Amino acid sequence: MNASTLFEKEKYEKALEKLNKAEKLAEKAKSSDLMCRVLLHKGEVMDSMDYPEEALELYEKALDISSRLFLNEPQDSSYQKCLYNSIGLIGTNLEDRDSFSAAEKSYGRTNKLFDGITDEYNKLIAEQPENSEYLLNYLKTLKNIGAYFLIIGQPEKQIPLTNSTLETFRKILILQPENPNILEQLDLFVRKLGEEFLENELFEDAKKLYDQLQEIYRSLLEKYPDNEIVIHYFIFSYGYLGDLQSIQGYPEKMEETYLQALSIVEDNLRKNPEDAAFLVNRGKIYEEIGLNYSESGDPEKANSFYEKALANFEGMTGKYPDDQDYQFKLTETFGNLGKLFAKIKRIEKAKQCYMYKIKIYESLFENGPEDEDLKMEIIDTFTQIGNLYAEAGDRDQAKEYYEKAIEGYEMLLSENPESTDFEIGISDVLTALGDMYAKVEHEDVESEDETEDAEFEIAREYYEKALKLNEKEFGRYPDDSTCQDELVRTLGKIGDSFAAQERYIDAVPYYRRIIEIKEQAVRDNPVEWIYIMTLTNSLYQLGYLYGQIGEIELEKQQYSKAEELFSRLLHDEKISLPVKQILAFDVQGRGIDLLNSRKYDSAKGALDLALEFFENEYEKNPKEPENYPFICEALHQSGRLQQSLENFEEAAKIFDSLLPAVEKLLESNPENPENAEYREKAGINYTDAGEVYYLIEEYEKSKQSFKRALDINEVLLDEEPDNPIYKINQAETFGKYAKLLSKLGRNEEADDYSTKSKEIYRKLAEEDCGEKDTDE
Repeated sequence: MNASTLFEKEKYEKALEKLNKAEKLAEKAKSSDLMCRVLLHKGEVMDSMDYPEEALELYEKALDISSRLFLNEPQDSSYQKCLYNSIGLIGTNLEDRDSFSAAEKSYGRTNKLFDGITDEYNKLIAEQPENSEYLLNYLKTLKNIGAYFLIIGQPEKQIPLTNSTLETFRKILILQPENPNILEQLDLFVRKLGEEFLENELFEDAKKLYDQLQEIYRSLLEKYPDNEIVIHYFIFSYGYLGDLQSIQGYPEKMEETYLQALSIVEDNLRKNPEDAAFLVNRGKIYEEIGLNYSESGDPEKANSFYEKALANFEGMTGKYPDDQDYQFKLTETFGNLGKLFAKIKRIEKAKQCYMYKIKIYESLFENGPEDEDLKMEIIDTFTQIGNLYAEAGDRDQAKEYYEKAIEGYEMLLSENPESTDFEIGISDVLTALGDMYAKVEHEDVESEDETEDAEFEIAREYYEKALKLNEKEFGRYPDDSTCQDELVRTLGKIGDSFAAQERYIDAVPYYRRIIEIKEQAVRDNPVEWIYIMTLTNSLYQLGYLYGQIGEIELEKQQYSKAEELFSRLLHDEKISLPVKQILAFDVQGRGIDLLNSRKYDSAKGALDLALEFFENEYEKNPKEPENYPFICEALHQSGRLQQSLENFEEAAKIFDSLLPAVEKLLESNPENPENAEYREKAGINYTDAGEVYYLIEEYEKSKQSFKRALDINEVLLDEEPDNPIYKINQAETFGKYAKLLSKLGRNEEADDYSTKSKEIYRKLAEEDCGEKDTDE
């Protein structure tokens, strides 16, 4: 069995053995081409085994080899293939890792190769402009280089490649003007790159890109005016320009641009009024104009265009009854339009769209009465209408459609009584009915408590009905994850409804039952970390409930169990680092919640566990910038805990370790978009450190810490003077610094800072009052 087959069968260790042998043979044979392919395949295996760093190293070696091979013999298509595959796999690896520093380092190692590659390709294409294989390989190479630049967060480096890429597309389309695959790739390339430009506010570059795209289509249509594929893509291109104008805040220009596309559609419909593709285009244009108006905060204009779209699609109903693809696409279209109407609160119009969906499905169901999927689609649409009315607060209408959905499920269940799906479907609708009563708001404050209690009782009646079905299905299929999830969800709904009424003692049995189910799931899946993590969530919830009813020891037991489970996961060598980081963040977040709730003993266990993990990672690689924010947060929370416990000397030691790490974080990457967030946290770190040093009478260190905090806060407020968080942080620092100055006998300065602090709080309070008055 070869390495490829073993890889497909997920037998990675054996595949790696084969590839290691192949690598040695390639080395002996001095076959660079074979070596490149082996390295790429080894990299894919290592990626699948969750060793991304090792995989990246292999891909970069392959890129080095393939680039040298290509530059020596650019006309060899196998070298071209190795080249674009190397670049593509590097990009995919970095995208999956989502690591800014890894991407930056990779770019530093590889970017020097790209200019030579593109120059050599341009020479090759100039010599053989009609060689479609070279053109396609060059196109793949350019696209992969461009994607790589996007992944490393440098879309502006993509701009010089854009002209080459579009010119290559143009040359291919001259040779293959009706190739739908190339046209689709061109559209995808421009759409994805345009999205990146828009995200990074490179509006002029986006416009140039869309203009170039339209120029390609225009030149093709001059030669082939009846090429409908090109016409449709040309119509799409107006949408890109229109969306750009909408983002820039030019709704009138956006509408004008879309109407240009509409005129092309209307010209073609005059030639063939029944052309379904152009009819869909017309409706979609109205939809897109409406959507842009909706997103710009003009629901009236949005509604007027949605109504035009609805009228267009209504005209398409009743046609081609035997064409199932046409009918299904039409139901999807009505479903999407219904959601758009719902978003701007046009409930009846949304319902009208959904009813068209049902009507089409019912006509299809008449021709295929044995088709359960069609009936399920009808039921799902009834549920959607129920949800629509429930969100609008119209319980009677919602109930009517939810009950129609239940009737549908009951009919299917009568035909197939062993089906789990149908009973679960009924329980889902019953749960939705319960949610509707559990979430109702009241305007009459005097009768609110009594009314809420009555509605929670109604909600629980529905939840209890759902619970009976879920218990039944779980009893039949205890190992089925869907049955487990549904039962846990319903138990949680009942428990939460009691907790919402502060009837915590009544909520406890439901969460104990949830934990029993989840503990069994962990026993059944001992190596699956996700089961353990969901169990810890429930343990923390049960612990909270015990705390609310005064069962302090039971509360601590739940937190302790959760901590033990987290410890087990964080020390499990089989779990990957990214997953462990997620787990460490989770346990740290739990510790912060407990700290803020003054549950100091339980907070310490969770925060110590997170600190141990992040300290170990930091010590393994103290020069890795990605570790800096993690160790800073872990040390800061541990310092806060010791301060809360009045262990000020211990807190000071922790801050002594924290502050140098904070400076490393701030210096590591000043261009990082997250730097403002890091600076804000740094200001808080220094303020807290200043307070701790003050409490142990290390006044000079306290003064230096406060001054550093003041400098950080001042810079942040210069950048965003109206940011309320920055103002609060500055007020906190002023107030605490004033105490130090007073202790040092600098009373005039102390009074000045104290007054500044109070003035900030006063202004913030006034702003809050003003906002509330406006809302009322």
